[in-house]
Amino acid sequence: MIKEEERQQAYAPDINSFHDISLALIHAKDFISSHSLDGSFQYAAPSCENLGYTPVELHGKSILNFCHPLDQEKLEKYFSSLHPGVILFRFRRKEGDYIWLESSSTMVNDHPEVVLISRDVTHRVNQAEKIKENQRRDRLFLEHSKDTMGIITKYGVWTYINEQGKKLMGATSFEEIIGTSLYDYINPQDYKLLKQSLDSRDSSDFEISLIRKDHDTKRAEVQLIPTVFKNRDVSLIIIKDITEQRKTEDQLQVAEKLSVIGQMAAGIAHEIRNPLTAIKGFTQLLSEHPAEEAEDYAEIILDELARIESIVGDLLVLAKPQASNLSYVDLISLVNGVVNLLNPQATLSDAFIKVKTDTPNLYIECEPDKIKQVLINLIQNSIEAMADGGEILVAISQDTGLASIQVIDQGAGIPEDRLNKLGEPFYSTKEKGTGLGLMICQKIIKNHGGKINFTSTVDEGTTVTITLPINDIPSNHEETSVFNHTN
Repeated sequence: MIKEEERQQAYAPDINSFHDISLALIHAKDFISSHSLDGSFQYAAPSCENLGYTPVELHGKSILNFCHPLDQEKLEKYFSSLHPGVILFRFRRKEGDYIWLESSSTMVNDHPEVVLISRDVTHRVNQAEKIKENQRRDRLFLEHSKDTMGIITKYGVWTYINEQGKKLMGATSFEEIIGTSLYDYINPQDYKLLKQSLDSRDSSDFEISLIRKDHDTKRAEVQLIPTVFKNRDVSLIIIKDITEQRKTEDQLQVAEKLSVIGQMAAGIAHEIRNPLTAIKGFTQLLSEHPAEEAEDYAEIILDELARIESIVGDLLVLAKPQASNLSYVDLISLVNGVVNLLNPQATLSDAFIKVKTDTPNLYIECEPDKIKQVLINLIQNSIEAMADGGEILVAISQDTGLASIQVIDQGAGIPEDRLNKLGEPFYSTKEKGTGLGLMICQKIIKNHGGKINFTSTVDEGTTVTITLPINDIPSNHEETSVFNHTN
């Protein structure tokens, strides 16, 4: 049995415990207050100083006087209901600004008094409002976007689509689309592409053919952005109708081809008409004076016919698909062979061709004769551009899977406004040039997966840079390819 004295001591107030409670009330994040049923403060904990007030300043005043006007009616009903619960309202601090308080209440037994425990939730409310505002803005953007926007599952099933999407699909209501699969609206040839994009869970862009509900076909550009929605893997999908854009591009390509054909036709007519005029004139002279200078006239006629044959031959190279005869070649040996071939010609023009390389061997897969044709054309152009002679440097290097060949001369250079026209048919910086030589060079390099670039400075010279992909040499090809092209 517990003695009565011990029982009284157990329930006796402890001065230290009162002190601890006071400290807790002062430093508490929650604001504790008691009110009469009309909302008047009967007690305010010291933590009310976080609101800018002292307990004395609040005592006897109604909480309704500190409440935002738009929340007063709600707070009045809260106090008059006499039912404990939670209420959210705005409270005016002494500085004049309002904060959001979330208060829970309890009724004191046998006393007409309400105890409120209030917490500042301004940051939480503002964040929630910001999220709602962003959601409203995003929805507004989605609904009024000119592109189709929606959400599809990893299996391609529509869970959301905007108004523009409904129009693109040819549907009369959203219910016709939601729950169906994107696969139902695309060409079967695009199934594999769509599945790979959905399975990869990476952002992707691709083109597909859409089949509307009225069976009309649209060309569309699709962007998939993987995301998570309600704990499910989904993709945000953006579809842009590019049907008209593709039609316009096709029309422009046709117009561009016709323009090029027209330019080439005019150039061909001009280039062939000149020798034909000479042939016609000297043929007439032969008919009038068959014995006089016949040999000289015949030689001129043959020269002009050879010129026509050369032009037609160049055109056939451009027009006809050439048979591909690829082999693995040591580019260094190939370049040295071309340089040895052209050095005598360069010497006659007081020029010298020098080869510089940072590697003893550099193998590429190519048509050797075609690459030789390009190099011969470019080096001959450099020789002809250097009227007073000089050095032509052929520099070979490699970098990140690419082989680079630079032909650098010390010629007169080409003005910047003419550089962009290099490679156009029948445009040439040489007096009797047709421009077809560089055009053929560009086609050959492009067919090898490479690029050709021109830079030039007037009175200093021109640099032509060719880049070609480097290929690993299969062991069964190594000896043959080197042997074939190093002789």
